[in-house]
Amino acid sequence: MEDQSVDEFEDQYSSQVIEEEDLFFDDPSFDQDDNNHFEDGESAALFAQAVAQHNQLSTHAQDKDDEIQGQAQEVSEETLRNRLAGASAHKAGLDSLDKDRVNQIIYEASKGSAFFENEQKKDHALTKRIDEMLQRYDQIKDLDLTLEQSIVDHKIRELEESRDLTQAICHLDMDAFYASVEELDDPSLKDVPMAVGGMSMLCTSNYLARKSGVRSGMPGFIAIKLCPSLKMIPLHFPKYRAASAKVRDIFKKYDPDFLPMSLDEAYLNLTKYLTTTDLSPAEVVEQIRNEIFESTRLTASAGIAANRMIAKVCSDINKPNGQYFLPSEPEAIMEFTKNLSIRKVPGVGRVTQRVLEALGVKTCGDIYGRRALLYRLLSPISFNFMLKSYLGLGSTSLSSESSRKSMSVERTFNPISDRAALRQKVDQLSELLAQDLAKDGLRGKTVSIKLKLTSFTVRARAKTFPSYISSSKDIARIAKDLLEKELPVNIRLMGIRMSTLKPQANEDQGVKKYFSVVTNKIINDDDGNSNNYTPMKRPRPDDIESGTINDTSIDTDTEMQGTSSRPVLMDLICPICNRQLQMDNPQFNYHVDECLTKVTVKAILQEQDHQGMEVIGSGEDSNNSSTSSSCNSENGHTSNHSRKRMGTSNRQLRDKARIKSLLDYYS
Repeated sequence: MEDQSVDEFEDQYSSQVIEEEDLFFDDPSFDQDDNNHFEDGESAALFAQAVAQHNQLSTHAQDKDDEIQGQAQEVSEETLRNRLAGASAHKAGLDSLDKDRVNQIIYEASKGSAFFENEQKKDHALTKRIDEMLQRYDQIKDLDLTLEQSIVDHKIRELEESRDLTQAICHLDMDAFYASVEELDDPSLKDVPMAVGGMSMLCTSNYLARKSGVRSGMPGFIAIKLCPSLKMIPLHFPKYRAASAKVRDIFKKYDPDFLPMSLDEAYLNLTKYLTTTDLSPAEVVEQIRNEIFESTRLTASAGIAANRMIAKVCSDINKPNGQYFLPSEPEAIMEFTKNLSIRKVPGVGRVTQRVLEALGVKTCGDIYGRRALLYRLLSPISFNFMLKSYLGLGSTSLSSESSRKSMSVERTFNPISDRAALRQKVDQLSELLAQDLAKDGLRGKTVSIKLKLTSFTVRARAKTFPSYISSSKDIARIAKDLLEKELPVNIRLMGIRMSTLKPQANEDQGVKKYFSVVTNKIINDDDGNSNNYTPMKRPRPDDIESGTINDTSIDTDTEMQGTSSRPVLMDLICPICNRQLQMDNPQFNYHVDECLTKVTVKAILQEQDHQGMEVIGSGEDSNNSSTSSSCNSENGHTSNHSRKRMGTSNRQLRDKARIKSLLDYYS
């Protein structure tokens, strides 16, 4: 079976196979065991008390009768079934499903697998976290939270004042993109349930297959159980890229700076274009969708709103082949979010949904009624996100530079445990990552490796390099070191990530950072007129050291022309000796060469001096021994061996004196 590829940031892949974002997964403070995110000691004490009570309840629960245990197991299985349904269970075309039946089929098909056991562990850990939070909730729900409510209301007023209603943001999403492209080549696929992908994972499915519960991110063997007549088509990325290129050409006509999120999804800011036409935002978007269909015979759905967050939600309302326009008015936006399911908010995944529903928050409108409690229970990052969701606030910028914090490549494949094969996989991924970095002109310092074992357990390691790197060789070297620490291992997925990113500097910038230019000065002639710069011959060392210019160093051709041109002098600081010098560019280059030569020679002499001291020291010991031996001889004369030792010592002393003299000169 061929590798199934998922590149988290490369836009050649469909948005439907990108792993879901989740607020509580992305918020590190949610997983902290300490009490740093509590407002005061009272809350911390309440939490500690709640944890202790939870431990007592856990111990007491072991003595419960079979009926209560059965009820707890039933609840646990229900949450696990919902978890196994996957991240894309809320996608368009799945709302009318009998979700209980679909979830039960997925549950039974997965039972006993390594994936099932791993998801079961995660679900159990999440249940424990929610239980602890609910016990904290029980401790504070009857307290006077007037102060907290006042703080939150003040925060809401501040956020409301920051609301930007001047932009017209459109989110365009192609309908079942991969499947629709395949249907263009084979129209018969429109009449049968069909999915694109393989037995390991599906990338998307057409709407007929979705009626049976088949969706993106689902293993193919489970999809077959849900829909036995399902037809699976392998991936053909060249076709998808070609279709996407046509769509993007249309986007550029309306917003040259549009933001692509994947091959089949993009944000457009139509604000500037609307100033050139009498069409309304909804009419412009309908025109875009018509042009897409005429060019590609593919349909697209769209959402138009005041910011990216709401626009993305709106694009899902009338799928497929539809659009939804939300007026840029505070009242209309608040009415829209009032009944909006919290799961529909971008950034809210299965974990966040389950936590919030346990706290009585099922819609964005519920956030306001429980704002004081949420302020006490959630971390600042999570709570701020919740307030913005309630108010319908989001980004109006389409720049991806500020949000790009890392870049990664990962691949799913058949299990690999051989060391050589694993290292070869590192080389392949490093090359792909280096290409992506070069494409965006980026480099980074921190390399991370992600390994998903056959048991579906994920391991990750990271290492920060002293300097910024971007070459595949450097990335692979660090990634292999990290891999070695995990061996032996049997994995089915590997990913390499580069973070701590910055733009790559060009060659001139790399050199200029070592020089400090204080001021620029131009030598004027006797009449006070500025003269053009004339290149000079390399000056003599004496001129360089004194920082002056000798007339004989000026090009003789210039003198014969009868001009009074003189060089441009600059106050420069040498990066080697830290002296401030006034000279032109050729002189300064010569000075730097001289300094570098001195530094190199001085280092060599110091090393020789150190070695000479060691030799002299050992020679003195030998001479002392020889002298003592000769003094004990009967004739009292110095032996030949002793004289040779003394001669060697004298030469070494002379060499040492010469080295010291040279060191003084080069210092």
